[in-house]
Amino acid sequence: MQITEHQNIHINNLISYNTNVRYSDILKLAHYISDNIKVLDLTQKDKIIFSEKNHLPDDTVNVNILIPVNEIIPKCEEFDYRPVFHLDNAVIIRHEGNWTEIHNTETVLHEFIENNNFKTVTSSYYIVVRNGNSNSEDCIIDICIGVEAQSHR
Repeated sequence: MQITEHQNIHINNLISYNTNVRYSDILKLAHYISDNIKVLDLTQKDKIIFSEKNHLPDDTVNVNILIPVNEIIPKCEEFDYRPVFHLDNAVIIRHEGNWTEIHNTETVLHEFIENNNFKTVTSSYYIVVRNGNSNSEDCIIDICIGVEAQSHR
């Protein structure tokens, strides 16, 4: 698995949705939101990003889903507007395969961070490159973690 360092991600104009969802349904929910933002006269303009906030009982997790859209969203009770998403100096690894195995890939990234004495400054962000089928068995997701810049590397 290839890990890329010193990556900067800057995306403007996003809708933000926070909710509690079963861990196994995160990708389904992100896909559902993406498919239905047209109700707000919006179109998705880039990849879906999400982060996990808290793990709750019964395989439930609090997630924040960010979807870049073509214009500022109208006032809406279901979604918040986020003008910009910045993730600077990130290390990134690509997960390909079953969604349920993503933590194995994420462990490799955390080991890389630890072995290189990087200090994390963000939690993990997941960028959905390909959502896969309804069972999430064929997805591609970039896992990104911001780290403190080091001047001597």
